Amino acid sequence: MNSITLFWAPLCPCAILLCALALQAGEPGASRTVTVAECLRRVAEQSPELKSGTYKTEAAARRAKQAARPINPRLETEVENVAGSGTVEGVDAAETTVAVSQEIELGGKRRHRTAVAEAETAVSRAEQAVRLHALLFETRRAALAVQAAQEKASLAEEALALIRETESVAEAREKAGKVTLLETERARAETAKAEIEFETRKAEQRDAVRELALCWGETEPSFDAVADSFDAEPSALPPVDALLLQAASNPERLAAEAQVRTYEARIGAERAARVPNVALSAGARRFEEGDDFGFVAGASIELPFYTRNLDGVRAAEADAEAARLETVAARLKSEGRIRQLYARLETLAAKTARLKGTVLPVTEHTLALVREAHKQGKAGYLDVLEARRTRVGSRLQLIEAVTEYNGLRIDLGRLAGAESSTH
Repeated sequence: MNSITLFWAPLCPCAILLCALALQAGEPGASRTVTVAECLRRVAEQSPELKSGTYKTEAAARRAKQAARPINPRLETEVENVAGSGTVEGVDAAETTVAVSQEIELGGKRRHRTAVAEAETAVSRAEQAVRLHALLFETRRAALAVQAAQEKASLAEEALALIRETESVAEAREKAGKVTLLETERARAETAKAEIEFETRKAEQRDAVRELALCWGETEPSFDAVADSFDAEPSALPPVDALLLQAASNPERLAAEAQVRTYEARIGAERAARVPNVALSAGARRFEEGDDFGFVAGASIELPFYTRNLDGVRAAEADAEAARLETVAARLKSEGRIRQLYARLETLAAKTARLKGTVLPVTEHTLALVREAHKQGKAGYLDVLEARRTRVGSRLQLIEAVTEYNGLRIDLGRLAGAESSTH
């Protein structure tokens, strides 16, 4: 065995493996799919918006720690009787005072300030939960749009296959002299239209996939389709009263309540601000003339001549009341929307059941009969075309009904505070 053979022999298996992988990756029929659960997991782990909210919450927690700290003392230095004239010329008669002063917060200012900062931290955490809740349900919505686009693309592909079959039958009948060229040309035109429709539906699917991938910040999708079943039998709707009770745990409602508590904490802080602080100081004074020392002490307090912060208290109380009323208004609006969605879902469930149980079987049976009759020369091309359009229209109705139903179920779950699990 020569040296060249010895050199290339170990590389052959690697080259074969790489070629196989390249061919597999290049297969046009290879489909990359993802489940809804995987999409939700990616959003929870990769969303830039959620990462930003995490840092906001950390910043609020740091501010709460800072608010709990007392005021730093002050070191004060004062030199008197210098650079004058006569007996105080130069620095011989100077008096140097070094003192430490400390402002004492009265009225529980630090306690109330800390309470406000902690309430703001709770609001930040609640808002982060709102962001996560909203993004998960928006992702479910985007995944549903992909599934609907897939169904429409699949339907367009089936319709294209059917129209091509009908075109072949028309061509055969033309050759046999049973129909004129007009029917064949009409079939070819319908085939061209069906091809355009199929390409349009595939483009809509690609756009929907991109929209879904953007939910977690992926600009170039790593998948082509959502693998979950589109028209799986949905679970029964819980009683509307149970949904209204469950809505109390909606993250948006909890965040609004946390905001109310923040305004209430600010009332205490504004009331505490009405109490003046006391500043105490103590130090030593040195007299240059005679090198003597003495101790000094002092106290100061703000004189509330111009303001006692009554307006600040009233403003905080007004903010708190406004926040409470906004919370009530949002709750009533949410409950009304839940009842509206519930009624609409019941109507859509009945419509979907009728389409599946009656309309679609009839249209499919009719189309099968007309196709067979067309092959036997007992039905014209227009009959096949009309039967096909009826079936396609019924399937589209079902797809749209299922899409609307599932979308409203997502909206209902979001309003009712249902968890959108990432597993």
